[in-house]
Amino acid sequence: MSDKLYIAPTDISPEISFDATELKFMISGRSMPENSEAFYEPILKWLREQFEDRNVKAVFDVNLDYYNTGSFIRIMGLFNLLGELNKAGNSFSVRWICEAEDEDNIADGQSFKDVVKIPFDIILI
Repeated sequence: MSDKLYIAPTDISPEISFDATELKFMISGRSMPENSEAFYEPILKWLREQFEDRNVKAVFDVNLDYYNTGSFIRIMGLFNLLGELNKAGNSFSVRWICEAEDEDNIADGQSFKDVVKIPFDIILI
């Protein structure tokens, strides 16, 4: 299995750039695939396989300017998976990056922060 996962952005799906060697993880762009489960499940599978038996410390940068309800649910699943991987000995955290004037995105970030069991920072740009 490759230690890198890269999915190029489209008009309806975000850029995914994960590097398990450099421990750099970024999701950015727009996330509104027609089938969000089909889009996100291979990403979750890759993360499980890469980190279920490792002890690493890394930050996930999430900078989405738009996402639909299906994506919101799958992103919550991603954060829950990171929590599970943390229980297994990893130390993952999230930086939710959003425009300072984007009140909806800030509120969604706060909703995630209130619910997920991982360190979570909201970064305003």
